Amino acid sequence: MKQVVFVGNHKEFDALRLGLRVARALQAGNREVVLGSIKGKLPAHVGVETLTVAVASAKNLAAAFKKAGVKRVISLASLPACEAAALAKLPYIYVEPENFKEEKTVKNKKAILQKAKKVLVIGDGTKALNKKMYGANALRVKNPAIWVEHFSGVRPACFKKQNNLVAQGKLLKGSGMDSLLAAWAVLAQLHPTWHLTILGEGPQKTALKKLVTKYHLQDSVEFSAEEDAANLLAHADIYLHPAVDSAEQVLDALASKLPVIAADSLAVRELIVPADNGYLVAAGDTKAWQQALDELMVSWPLRVGLALQAVKMRDRFPLEVFVSFFED
Repeated sequence: MKQVVFVGNHKEFDALRLGLRVARALQAGNREVVLGSIKGKLPAHVGVETLTVAVASAKNLAAAFKKAGVKRVISLASLPACEAAALAKLPYIYVEPENFKEEKTVKNKKAILQKAKKVLVIGDGTKALNKKMYGANALRVKNPAIWVEHFSGVRPACFKKQNNLVAQGKLLKGSGMDSLLAAWAVLAQLHPTWHLTILGEGPQKTALKKLVTKYHLQDSVEFSAEEDAANLLAHADIYLHPAVDSAEQVLDALASKLPVIAADSLAVRELIVPADNGYLVAAGDTKAWQQALDELMVSWPLRVGLALQAVKMRDRFPLEVFVSFFED
């Protein structure tokens, strides 16, 4: 049975990141899968067949699904994909994070979700789900950790001492990357063998590149695309998350045996235990970033100790359990 994993395009929820992992996992289980999105939103190489449309209207999507021979729709934060599935008389599963808000109000959301075969709400809330909104087939599920295998099953990612820092996040105003670069402007002179890679895209990328030039950091800072994440994490020593938005990528870094320094936020506090598996610093506090980074950079045993604790998050948020909800 051919199925499409269709990913919505939202600032607060990285549906592509999760959709790609789900599609690959289903494909590995001998399922016929295509990854769907609005044209221009998918990376060049994703490892699975893709399906794109110019405009994500229900009518356009329904026609695309029929033409591709799709028999089931898995929608990650795309209500138009659910509408299209209903229009094409296809079964569909809908996924969204708890307390998610669409960028454009969808008046008939309740009716759409009531018809879904399954609604998965990603979250750790303790209150009962609103079944009047989500429907009788709604389930709350844990946010899955994306595991990146590095060198072996026991060695942390930082074992090889490659002196690499990876900072990840959407390059938006208020992302905290500017404060991080200001901190790195001081540390780069003290630690000339270390290198910082900023991973992500966004409207502030040009402004951040200008800061790199201003601080004379061209030799120690580079920018990279999201599709390079697995390779970069595999050769990183420390993971940095300067933004105060969702903690999905922080969970991936922890599951990948990386010590983490993150801006303090409610979402991150659920994952980071200070001095146990990482550090929390005040958002935008340049001196705090300098202190935390310097402490980890000079102490390899400290990095390894944090990394070994960090990997325990993998068992709390397994990807395999999440993927099992999409089995036939």
